[in-house]
Amino acid sequence: MGRRDAARFPPIGDHETIVCMLMQVRLETVDCPCCESKGHRHWASENGYDAVKCTRCGTVYIRERPRREDISAAARDGVHPTEDGVLDQRLHRQGWKVPFYAGIVRRFFEGEKGLRWLDVGAGNGEFVEAVQRALPDAEAMGIDPMKVKVACAQKRSVPITAQTLEEVTGSYDVISIINVFSHIPDFQHFGRLIRARLKPGGSLFIETGNGGDLPSRADYPGELLLPDHLVFSGIEQMKQTLGRLGFGRVEHFSRRTDHPLWAAKQMVKGALKGRPRVFIPWTRKFRTIFYRAYLDG
Repeated sequence: MGRRDAARFPPIGDHETIVCMLMQVRLETVDCPCCESKGHRHWASENGYDAVKCTRCGTVYIRERPRREDISAAARDGVHPTEDGVLDQRLHRQGWKVPFYAGIVRRFFEGEKGLRWLDVGAGNGEFVEAVQRALPDAEAMGIDPMKVKVACAQKRSVPITAQTLEEVTGSYDVISIINVFSHIPDFQHFGRLIRARLKPGGSLFIETGNGGDLPSRADYPGELLLPDHLVFSGIEQMKQTLGRLGFGRVEHFSRRTDHPLWAAKQMVKGALKGRPRVFIPWTRKFRTIFYRAYLDG
């Protein structure tokens, strides 16, 4: 992918060869999703994909990536082809997220009454549960294209449906995308769909990392999960993107993730994979960023 040559391929007929050939045939090349610049430098490689950093605005993205129809299919199935086989993202429900996100929701929305709230990419429903807990009088619901996750949420009576944003009707006070931004191949198009479903003065609530602010791959914790993740924005790039979509006022809150428990988990994961490393807490530049963007008018 980009730097792959014939010498790196296993013998013809090998499963990995077939996967690699399919990946190469079905790639498209894109410019920076934030500023549309063609200028870039190599930033990282993972799973046979190259992430580049825009030399104009700093956004990190996959320049040679799967085609949009394949991205949509992977979002439905939760499985992405890689040079090593597949990347399986059909994750199970994580109950600890509910109280954590409930605290975040209170930080941004406490005291607001009767909100009609749609969570896009709701997965197993943890964030919808968090909104219900933090704002008991809110009408919170979610959508996700992955039916296995929707079924998990529905078993818990969480109002999640298997829909795409294009299929959603009605209008909302708040639309949230929690760790969804990096998965979106064209956020300008996606953002216009969101804007059309927000009430006047409504809010878009986002959680994502600050990958675009990081000088090097070494500053990013853990795996990049390419090609499930397509884009890594920084704070200023995100504000520019939202501004072009008509969100004139943007609040953000940065949260550290490099605490001692994180460092311990990373060392255990590395040891289990045969790649032991030492991680020192409170030294990383990576942050999780929460944004509340207000629609003009």
